[in-house]
Amino acid sequence: MDNRTFSKMSYSRDLVRLSEPSKVSFSGIIDDRMRALEEGLFLRVSTEAVTSYFRDRTDPFAAGEFFGKLLRACVNVCAYTGSVRLRRKCDEMVEAILECRDPDGCISTVPRENQPNGSNGSDLWERKYVLLGLWEYFERFGPTLKSENDVVDAMLGLAKYTASQIGDEKDGKTPITKTGWAFCGIESSSILEPVMKIYGLTNDPALLDLARHIIGSGACARENLFEGIASGKSPAMIGNNGKPEESIAKAYEMMSCFEGLIEYYRVTGDEKALGTARVFLLKIEEEEINLLGSGGADKPFNLGPGTGEQWNFCRSEQANPDVGLTMETCVTVTYMKLLLQYYRVTLDSTAIDRLEVSMYNALLGASHEDGSSFEYFSVFNGYRSGKQNFVYDVGGFPLSCCTANGPMGLAILPMLAAVTDRSGKKAYVNLYAPLKAGICGGLIEIDTRYPEDGVIRLKIHEKGSIEALGFRIPGFCESFTLSREYSAEPGYAVVEGPFENGETITLELEFEPACVPSPKSVNPEAAGKILFTYGPLVLARDKKYDFAFDSPLSPEIVKELSPVYPDLSAGTPFMLKCPAATFVPYFAAGRSFSPDTEYRCWIKRI
Repeated sequence: MDNRTFSKMSYSRDLVRLSEPSKVSFSGIIDDRMRALEEGLFLRVSTEAVTSYFRDRTDPFAAGEFFGKLLRACVNVCAYTGSVRLRRKCDEMVEAILECRDPDGCISTVPRENQPNGSNGSDLWERKYVLLGLWEYFERFGPTLKSENDVVDAMLGLAKYTASQIGDEKDGKTPITKTGWAFCGIESSSILEPVMKIYGLTNDPALLDLARHIIGSGACARENLFEGIASGKSPAMIGNNGKPEESIAKAYEMMSCFEGLIEYYRVTGDEKALGTARVFLLKIEEEEINLLGSGGADKPFNLGPGTGEQWNFCRSEQANPDVGLTMETCVTVTYMKLLLQYYRVTLDSTAIDRLEVSMYNALLGASHEDGSSFEYFSVFNGYRSGKQNFVYDVGGFPLSCCTANGPMGLAILPMLAAVTDRSGKKAYVNLYAPLKAGICGGLIEIDTRYPEDGVIRLKIHEKGSIEALGFRIPGFCESFTLSREYSAEPGYAVVEGPFENGETITLELEFEPACVPSPKSVNPEAAGKILFTYGPLVLARDKKYDFAFDSPLSPEIVKELSPVYPDLSAGTPFMLKCPAATFVPYFAAGRSFSPDTEYRCWIKRI
């Protein structure tokens, strides 16, 4: 390439600007879990081992995804913490992958004679993650590692190399729908996301051609994925051939394609693409995403490849005791990222409402305190286990797809905690947690114990150019008060300036414990159960704190529940208690990751 200067992307269709991770500082559980990743995971996984799959081209199934998943999260956690050791790790990983690159741009774990599919079918899926990892490095640290634009060169080279292989058969290429391992091209088609990112940076026409080929193909040989969703078809029924064991309704990969479709809209302005993505999000919220903010299951309808990871009308079946494997962490993280993509181009705060539920429940529940791993499958009732679908010994470290992917769910949180509009003068506060955030050239601080209660105090240390502050009002909130006059925007209460340095604005969100009946399931044993929530939290009865954790309860106890705040000296979590039961937040239940701390969310009703 020539000596062009590349800078961070600025999409004209984005309605919000995300924060730089370095300008946000959490305290509490979010900060603890993010910082634990450095010693627990990132510095323990050997760079040599995770890149050896590309160097040696032994074509192991999907092992090439680990590099990109780890790099993209490591980059953003590094940007958040400012860790010198993590920065060295990121540089080391990028240098190692660039050494695996062929002169024509190829970076692959698959021998050239078997490309673009490989004997296992994961070639394009792995390339996607290489591109996403390099993209995040570029976004945070720039286009240069050792020589000018070498990171951009590597991204563009691999994307164009892929474009030279994938396309119409009449052009001597392989259709995207004839690649992949089990899902008729859905998994491979998710490469659309990084392809559009790189096209937006370089305007290389070969990449737009590749993107149009993917979208035109419908991303699936068995049924046009995008047209099926746009017509209102259930995600669980996409590509259904009447044989449950041959289902291709894989939750994770399907959502990844819609991340790419939104990226296509961001670059091209194609309103149909955005509209289809909107329909998909509404459909999975209605049919698939459960109360913990995740989805996918091993039954009762779809029994195909990726046991436990398929759409199964999971919202209706979440209390079904026949469901054994569910809520893959990769599904949780991809759902959160898809919601963030959608929020950026719509300013629709309901996306943040849903993302918050996923964060507090499915994501933090799956996250180990020491940062060493993420639970592969989570459950409503039972205990946290080590059951894995996909794990490799990577240089002596047992690495699953979910442990590699889980950190990205945490890494996006600083970006969305407080954002600005396109003018850079109106701030929207999305996450209520103890934090400091540099925003609009100023500095704000939030003091709260939310979601343990609804009191949020926002102090403006430096007003900078802040002209207005939007406070997100969660959908579960019954009412609220603000200490300043405000105007209403969809999902936000907006306080107009001028502001003063040192000023504090107090928001009080009113919410109470709620009782949710089990939805109608195909399994009669799911009937007659209840679940309790508190704001964004799903509550659980853990036998460590409630010896009668499996006893039936009346819905009426919801009126008796009262908060008991954490006793740090005793190591007890936040609780909601009444004479009949003790509840803890779902993320605080089962923390031994063994049968020693069995818990229940769905409880038999008296």
